[in-house]
Formats: sequence, structure tokens, C-alpha cells
Amino acid sequence: MKTQTLLTLLLAVAPATAADWPGYLGPNASGIAPGKIRTDWKSNPPRTLWKANVGKGCASFAIADGRAITLGNDGKTDTVWCFDATTGKTLWKQQYGEKLAPKYYDGGPSCTPAIDGNRVYTLSKSGLLHCLDVASGKVIWRKHYVKDFGGRAPTWGFAASPVIDGNLLYALPASKQGAFFALDKKTGAVAWKSDDQSKAGYAAPVITKVKGTRAALVFHGREIVAYALEGAKGRRLFEHSWRTSYDVNASNPQYHDGKVFIASGYGMGYVVLDVSGGRPRALHGDNDTRMIFQNSLLVDGDIMGVFGDKRLDAELIRMDMASGKVRWRHRIPGTRGSAALIGKTLVVLSETGDLVVGTPSKSGFKELGRRKILPKTCWAPVAVAGGKVYARTNKGEAVCVDIGG
Repeated sequence: MKTQTLLTLLLAVAPATAADWPGYLGPNASGIAPGKIRTDWKSNPPRTLWKANVGKGCASFAIADGRAITLGNDGKTDTVWCFDATTGKTLWKQQYGEKLAPKYYDGGPSCTPAIDGNRVYTLSKSGLLHCLDVASGKVIWRKHYVKDFGGRAPTWGFAASPVIDGNLLYALPASKQGAFFALDKKTGAVAWKSDDQSKAGYAAPVITKVKGTRAALVFHGREIVAYALEGAKGRRLFEHSWRTSYDVNASNPQYHDGKVFIASGYGMGYVVLDVSGGRPRALHGDNDTRMIFQNSLLVDGDIMGVFGDKRLDAELIRMDMASGKVRWRHRIPGTRGSAALIGKTLVVLSETGDLVVGTPSKSGFKELGRRKILPKTCWAPVAVAGGKVYARTNKGEAVCVDIGG
């Protein structure tokens, strides 16, 4: 069974159409969605539909039901922006006090909103979690990771985007009360929490199945943990230490066929773990194949994504997850980037603002188009919905580009 189909069966989330990208990494938080992308860019080039300035930050866009939502900071205030997804008209905005908190980068919020039906959920750098009415921006409820849950923010602030799962919202406050919280999405009340402690990481939880049990993979600041989402909820199914400098574990983990892939930067690289038995066992890995915060894709048992860090040039790589064999490499500008698979077309945004599309077979990557759509620096993951690319820079320049087939 293909990975995309398996993910759809396993994850209990709101249904999404080809016109939706409702949260971090889109439908099922996989970075994979149906759709058709045009690649005849010489005769039919990408068309910019609208631009906006949303304030500083690395939060990507969530798109659903004709709305595109993101957030940014102007120095002392976070603004949640809701645009008409096609025209860029501002439908509403919601603001609250929040420090920019730049630290070796521009600062601002890093969490992508999550749209779920008539509500949208956002998380600020300091840990202010909002549930807003998606039509008006009106506050329905708010909670604070630190004040309400005893959370402890990591060095660069909270950056694990909220994840909706049925009636629950998963949160990672890294509290002494528990590292992993499940909140009632309607009220923000704690439904249950894990009975453990762990340093905060920067990656959103990934919902999957581990040893037949529905679970959340959480890349904490110093370890990867699988938490049970059924039975004794919040119990650890496995754990494996992974100590990256400054606790920057920020890239999404992947699970497939009893194996887990994790990667980070700062000289750590990647590892694939066998978690089918007792304690996790390293199968393969190295220190040079790195992801600081870039997203990976799981496609037919292969890992695919933009690898690189501030000391390594960015390369689009496809790797067999089981063996570690690199099937191919393809250079892109800069040292980082993000990727999404739309239908059979790979859509890549480099940190330098270059949009690249192509066909990623197992034998190689065929680049079909490349176009500069933004200035540098672009760290927010690319979002693609209804044939449109939504992207932004760290300084807040946002753009919607039509590349639909």
C-alpha cells in the first residue's frame, strides 16, 4: 500500500480537499496532497495573485474553505491574518501583545495555524494558545503553556505547531506536570497528559501507528518518544536519546514498517531506528545528512526532502529508509528549504526564495521549472492548496503564486 494512502487511513483528522492545506504540512501533516501542478513554465509561467506583509516570523499558511491564515510580529504585537485565499483581501485580523524576541534571526512566531471546521488554532512564541472563530477571528478561548500548564519554553520559544486529532488538540508545553498534553479542542481543558518530563523540542507531533497502537511521535529537545493515543493514553511506547546542540530537534520524524527516521543539524545528521522489538536499535545514519528544521516526506518507503544546514549547501535527497541508500541528490540554492509532494510533482521552496518543481522518481529528479518568487530568507514551510503556492519570508513578505495544472 502506498504511503500516502496508508497515512490517510491511519490519521483521524478532518477531511481535506485538493483546495485545502489546513495546517502544518497540509493534510495529515504529511506534506503530501492530491492535486495537479503545471510545469510548462516557459509557455505558462507561474502567476503572482497577491502579496502582503504579515510581520516577522516563520509561521506558514493554513488554507481551507477559501481562507488563508498565518501570523507575524511587528516588534511588540502578534497579528493573526486571515486573507481571501484567491484575492489576498484581508478578511479579519486578531492581535495580542507578544515580544518579537529575535535571537540570531528575525524573531516572531514559528507555529503554523491549524484550521479545524469553524475554528482556527494559533500558538505564539511565548506559549499563548488561541482558539479563534475562523469566520470572524473572535476569541473563543485562550490558554497559556507557561501560566496554565507550567510549561518551560525552549531557547527560541515554542515552535511545535498545534495538531488537531478528532476532539483533541495536542500540545507540547514541556511541563513538570507532563511533557505531552491532550486538550479538549472545544474548551482548552486538559483531557489527559503524559506522566513524564522532557526538554521542549521544536517539531510538531506526528500521528501514526506503532506496533499496532495508535501513537504520536514527539521529537523532544533531547529524545524521540512515541506516546500511546489509545489504551493507557500518554504511556511511552519507546524512547531514544538524541542530543542536538541547543536542543534543536525541529524536523518532523517519520515512521514506516517498524522504523523511525529522525534528523537534525549542528553536526548530528540523521539516524533510522528499528523500533519493532524492545529498545530502539540504530540501523544506519551519518553526521553529514542534516536537517535543522526542514521537513521530510515519506514516499513509498523512501525519505525525501531538503537536507543541509548553515554549514552545508542544500540538497534535495531521496533515500531508501530501510537501507540508507541515497537514490539521488539535486542541488538547490541556499542551505535550507522545504518541500511538498502534490500529486506526482515535487514543489520545493529554497531559503533564498526560489520555487522549484519537478518529478521525483526513484531513479532521479527531473527539474521542470525554477522561478524566484521571494527574496531571502524563507524558513516557513511551503504551503500548496488548490494549485496555489503560499510562501513568506522571515521578515514578513508573503506571496500567493498560481501554478495549478
